[in-house]
Amino acid sequence: MSKPMHLCNHPGCMTLIPYDQRYCEKHEYRKPIDQADSKERHRINKATYRRRITSKHEGKYQRFYRSTAWKKLSHHWLMMHPLCVSCEARGIYRKGDLVDHITELRDDWSKRLDPGNLQTLCYACHNRKTWREKRKRQKHNKK
Repeated sequence: MSKPMHLCNHPGCMTLIPYDQRYCEKHEYRKPIDQADSKERHRINKATYRRRITSKHEGKYQRFYRSTAWKKLSHHWLMMHPLCVSCEARGIYRKGDLVDHITELRDDWSKRLDPGNLQTLCYACHNRKTWREKRKRQKHNKK
């Protein structure tokens, strides 16, 4: 009896391979490099996000993120929208790690539980977006 087959895990590759392998021969070289780097980048981005989200200077924003209302809404949102919208816009299908406010809470507190103001992002995209917003706010405050 032959082994069950599945598609190669490389994005867009349609090569059938045995079920106990992850990549076809053409893409096997990518496995050790990409998988290790990807996991390390994800770990670093997650740590950056956790450090920011648990810092003491945040006050009411962190209390909000620990609230039952937010936890329920964000959990439901992730179940309904599992992919990172920023990566997906670039043609990459990556699992989203968290729910982000499109308009930040600092800019409009009233939109904190508005489903129209939510999007799913991976840690890397979220950290990038937060950094851009913070720089934009700093430039605005200097004027």
